[in-house]
Amino acid sequence: MKKSIFLHAAALLLIAAICSGETPETILIRSTLGNDLSGHRRADADLVLSAYYEDFAGYQGNGNADPRAWSVLYEDLDGFTVALNKKLSTHRYETERTLPFIHVRGKKAMVTSIDSGKVVDRGTGEVRSIKTRRFWTLRKVEEEWLITGLVEALGDSAQVVPEADANADEIVKLLLREKQGWEDGDAGSISGLFDEEFIGYDGYGTIKPETWKIIFGGSEELEQWLDKRLERTSYKVDRRVVFTSVDANQREALALTSEKLTTTYEKGDAAPSIDRYVLWTLSRRTGDWKITNMCYNIGIDN
Repeated sequence: MKKSIFLHAAALLLIAAICSGETPETILIRSTLGNDLSGHRRADADLVLSAYYEDFAGYQGNGNADPRAWSVLYEDLDGFTVALNKKLSTHRYETERTLPFIHVRGKKAMVTSIDSGKVVDRGTGEVRSIKTRRFWTLRKVEEEWLITGLVEALGDSAQVVPEADANADEIVKLLLREKQGWEDGDAGSISGLFDEEFIGYDGYGTIKPETWKIIFGGSEELEQWLDKRLERTSYKVDRRVVFTSVDANQREALALTSEKLTTTYEKGDAAPSIDRYVLWTLSRRTGDWKITNMCYNIGIDN
């Protein structure tokens, strides 16, 4: 009897959530990010890590929306785990989390969160108030949503930090190969540079993820789109790599390109062109660099 009452109540809560604009997927995503938060509050590293996918990488936003101010923070889940255990042993987290934005497309999702409250030093008792904004990417694995990427301390404003990483020759070469694939009309040579589970976005000319949309959910989907697109369309891409950041172990990187894209069609003489910035993240998980995230049309002020 008690079990049936519980199931009935759970069903009512689910229906209420859906009616309020939630979906089963956004409810599961909230649960995943709730586990990350609860694990921090309880100093339970296992609970935190249960929310993360094995191929995870994280970036430091440095309080900035301009990716030229970002840097690689966690090259993989092992690096995150080491940092997590240190944080939980030295600090107590008394924080709350709101999720003002969730966008789901298929088995990929992006989320922004705002954490507020206080962090207490376990040794000295010193209290630090926090209010931090984060950007998350997630992937649905079987019936569970897991965190694949994180930008810590994401800001709202743009601040130009133009210095590039001197150890990024391979990143530059890969992005120029991707550009050449467009000009050659070779869908396979383009999609082959992307991680199988990469996420592609349209930034719609802004630096705020709340306005972005997921447009590709993996390299297979990208290649299928390219096969159709390149049949009747040709491209000229003038691309310049304006910023790169690579971690010390050469396993994770991010980059920003500035480019002019000119399009011509099989029928007609029109050749429209656009100027845009593109944000890229890349990982070397299997020996070769692969593109893991790509955001077209990100809004950057010159």
